[in-house]
Amino acid sequence: MMTSKEVRIADYLQQDCILCHVDAESRDKAIDLLVETLCSKIDGVDRGAAVQAVVERERQAPTVLAEGLALPHARLDGLVKPMLALATSHEGIDFEAVGEEPVHVVVLILTPKDDPGAYLRLMASLSKMLAAPHMITRLAAAGTAREVFGILTEGAEEVVVLLNASSVMNCNPITLDEGDTLASAIHAFCANRVLDIPIVDSDGDLRGVIAIEDLLDQSLPRHLLWMEDLSPIENFEPFSELLRKDSETKVADFMHDKFVAIGPSVPAIQLAKMFLMQHIRQIQVVEGRRFLGVVNLDSFSSQIFWA
Repeated sequence: MMTSKEVRIADYLQQDCILCHVDAESRDKAIDLLVETLCSKIDGVDRGAAVQAVVERERQAPTVLAEGLALPHARLDGLVKPMLALATSHEGIDFEAVGEEPVHVVVLILTPKDDPGAYLRLMASLSKMLAAPHMITRLAAAGTAREVFGILTEGAEEVVVLLNASSVMNCNPITLDEGDTLASAIHAFCANRVLDIPIVDSDGDLRGVIAIEDLLDQSLPRHLLWMEDLSPIENFEPFSELLRKDSETKVADFMHDKFVAIGPSVPAIQLAKMFLMQHIRQIQVVEGRRFLGVVNLDSFSSQIFWA
């Protein structure tokens, strides 16, 4: 298992697993090429099953993490240790991520199914390394696998990775402002299928949180909650009044300031305990009052159990 806090990319990426300027316009073609490259070096891993696992994961949640970069991944039975393969493209590869430009650098991550820490450490390490200024541009312009490998391993090869809240948080979640309207909140909840939305002010400070239950709470008068039979209310009349004022009512009227917030350095495993003990589904990550991101129970569980 990958237990060290130091990650050396060269330990998991071989030079002959780097494909420069691939002829692959689609996400699935690029994934197939990279999986084929890795499977030629792995015994006991079914290529078709591996491709299917990676593609299915991408369809559920595209891994375009930065402009021009995608990190598709899957956890598989039969792997002894994590393995990486990298492809670059001049023209760009359509990764079918809404609102994202074509991808020019793709890093495939395959890790053992029973080692979630390996996946999380590699993702954190690669995200940190590839976020360096002009890194994607340099990799995409490189003409040979040797040149790409040199760029990735130049300088200090060991990257210290601490699996903490910042490693597993969503740093770009849906947020609202106190001055936004109820209509905006309803659209955000429904269009993005989220249950909790942080309220962040213009300075980037966390002001509160609004949950979908807050809308229900404002809609139903207290006396109705004591009634056992609500069948006479056939047309959701209590909600009509709220909706008639949805463009006038502000989010500030609904948000609450009782939420769970932690710093970015809190160990990731501590979050699992918090989810269980406090029966919550979202944790806010802050530095002081400055909002950094969120960790949602569903995505956190996905990273541990499915990746």
